[in-house]
Amino acid sequence: MIPAGLEYRRASSVDDALGVLAEHGDDAKLLAGGHSLLPLMKLRLAAPELVVDVGALDELRYVRDEGDALAIGALSRYRDLERDPVLGAHAPLLAHVSGEIGDRQVRHRGTLGGSVVHGDAAADLPA
Repeated sequence: MIPAGLEYRRASSVDDALGVLAEHGDDAKLLAGGHSLLPLMKLRLAAPELVVDVGALDELRYVRDEGDALAIGALSRYRDLERDPVLGAHAPLLAHVSGEIGDRQVRHRGTLGGSVVHGDAAADLPA
């Protein structure tokens, strides 16, 4: 199927993305890797008026040891998580399963944030 028509904007910063979302509310959806949103759009189960591309915002792509917790950025791709030394040292099971998700394309483009936001109980990482 073909998705419905939409407006596309690439966010230049986190503040820019937040501003666009605040302005457009529920009519806007975020796009990072696209492996959760695009299939829904193709089936017309989701039809946002505006798609805000945040895929290039590297400030949302990290794994940090914050002492008593690990912080993982929403744009961290599964491949990033599989290879991250901090995650490997502190949460080796999460690092390992990140390398088993989907196929190569999903691991290189799919993001942790997209998986969490999509909330599909049958998705690879939550399962």
